Amino acid sequence: MNVSIVHKVCISIILILTIIPRTQASEIDDSVMRYYVEKIDSVLDESALFNAELKLTFELNSVYNNINYRGVTDKIDTALFLVNFENAAVASSEILDSSKLKENTIPQKLNFVKPWETNCRFYFYPNDTGAGKLAIGFEPLHGDSIGVPSGLIEINRENYQIKSLYLYYNNLDNYLWLSKTYYFSDEYRNLIPRELIIQGCFYGFFQRRYFRQDLEFKNVKIVSDK
Repeated sequence: MNVSIVHKVCISIILILTIIPRTQASEIDDSVMRYYVEKIDSVLDESALFNAELKLTFELNSVYNNINYRGVTDKIDTALFLVNFENAAVASSEILDSSKLKENTIPQKLNFVKPWETNCRFYFYPNDTGAGKLAIGFEPLHGDSIGVPSGLIEINRENYQIKSLYLYYNNLDNYLWLSKTYYFSDEYRNLIPRELIIQGCFYGFFQRRYFRQDLEFKNVKIVSDK
């Protein structure tokens, strides 16, 4: 499938989701949203391993797709790394299975941005059924603010743990657009990332280029507490 078409469809969905809350959910008391954001932040500070001052070790399986402007994958590459993680950053790594593409490396940042610590507005969705999961949308307060994401948080309504987090950026660094999708699991009250999907678009020599990197976290272990 053509990547540019997929991207346009994704952007259309995001725009629809952000427009609907603005028009139909504008009467929601701000204190309700503030309550949820404060709860999510509190639980996150207590449980998010990758945002905490901990020493961790894990295996990182990476699948990298180099995609041309027609949406066709030119190259696909896999790699496996053993990662030592400390103070919310990669401290060192060992290559267990080498990659052939130089782009197939460990991202500089594996931890995630808290949307409420950026200049964002938040929305509930009017089609919320009150089931176990709650979706909260967000977007920059001032249009396409560089470095401020738009996206979606999905949480467990009972314990406020994040189930997934989607972040979309316009014109970030050297990218025309960049997105990061995190999927988490809740194990013994620890929020552990299971998968991170990074997609982006940038200018090549003669046309736009696209990429997708699927990162799977395995055998995440706490080496020591601070």
